[in-house]
Amino acid sequence: MELARSVEPSSTEHAAARSIKTLLVEPNALLREGLRRILSETVYAPSTAAANFDELGSTASLDSNSIILIIDASRNHDDTCAQTRKLKDEHPTAKVVMLVEQYDLKQVIAAFQGGADAYLKKSISHEVLVKSLDLVMLGEAIFPGAILDMLREQDIRADRAKEAPAADEPQELTQLAKGLSVRETVILRCLMDGDSNKIIARKFDITEATVKVHVKAILRKIQAKNRTQAAIWAASHLSAVRTASVS
Repeated sequence: MELARSVEPSSTEHAAARSIKTLLVEPNALLREGLRRILSETVYAPSTAAANFDELGSTASLDSNSIILIIDASRNHDDTCAQTRKLKDEHPTAKVVMLVEQYDLKQVIAAFQGGADAYLKKSISHEVLVKSLDLVMLGEAIFPGAILDMLREQDIRADRAKEAPAADEPQELTQLAKGLSVRETVILRCLMDGDSNKIIARKFDITEATVKVHVKAILRKIQAKNRTQAAIWAASHLSAVRTASVS
């Protein structure tokens, strides 16, 4: 399930949403028209629907307070990530929702590193798409639940690997990496992104009390005194841990 929880916008939120400038990039003409018609019945009615970024034109001059880009990332993922970074540089508060045919862990990571706010399969229903857009506009990040399974598989492979650390890998880092569970690793990434306990609880459909338990365990395992130290540790070590487990 892509969406942990749905939020019904208030009348105030609906009024604010009228200023949303939605940009749609979909190379398939039939899908583009279908998305345009679906979204035209919502507050996310596309102001522009294009086949590619060249047709979309420059986004630098856009002055909307809220910009949301819905883009098909299936064909040229690297270029899509580059264009996402460009949009984020021009409009830091813009939201980017990527649509794909299937999930690839490396591509998902690259997408969020590039600034994506949501990563969704094209096979989702239009209701899930609209509710996902609602959550994105509320500051949530939506990613595929299948990623948790992929991370779990990586953990299993890492556990089966030899116990000794690689020559160029600090022993302390290896021990810390093995001490974190899959859920703790994902929550640590959320801390790195500045997510509150409430937001983390929504993402994984768990209680805030459970999140607090995980956070305490994370702080203890990585020897951090607070969430800020944990986020700093994650920013400098988490990618290295992920690389080590994959190799």
